[in-house]
Amino acid sequence: MSSKRASTKSTDSSGPDRAIMNALLVISALGGGIMLLVQRGRLSWPPYELMASISTIAGCLALVGPFVLARPDAAKGGLGELLWMTAGVLVWVLDVSALAQGQWRTMSWTSPLGDRLMGLTILAVLVAGWRCGLAGRNWSWTNVTGWALGILWIGLAVSTWVARAGGFAGLASR
Repeated sequence: MSSKRASTKSTDSSGPDRAIMNALLVISALGGGIMLLVQRGRLSWPPYELMASISTIAGCLALVGPFVLARPDAAKGGLGELLWMTAGVLVWVLDVSALAQGQWRTMSWTSPLGDRLMGLTILAVLVAGWRCGLAGRNWSWTNVTGWALGILWIGLAVSTWVARAGGFAGLASR
């Protein structure tokens, strides 16, 4: 009985080492996002460019998503994890593509698609995943984080339309 328990523990991928690595990845993503905001001069009080700052932080979290979610039991993941993984892989693919094309100096590494296109892409994945039956009640921290990021990106996409519509309404009334 004890040999069976020992062999199960040795192949378990969700042990304390995995949790520490995930925590380090998330903390480094948040720290990197804050460092980018400080470097660009966007971190101020009161926060004038709050949506751009949140988009940068979300992009940094997207970059570590594929590494956090890469585990053998990924088949048990939820829709939030699918959103986070899709966004992360999308950002990585676009970053590598820009690097290969020599656009690394002008590239927005954390949000290469922009808020509207990323939000619409995540909305499409959300609807497709929902229709495929992936919307279970999985309350793991990775699933909840994926849902929060997905809702944030969709909200940013909607906010670009609201801001643009408000700008057009202001011009029409003059």
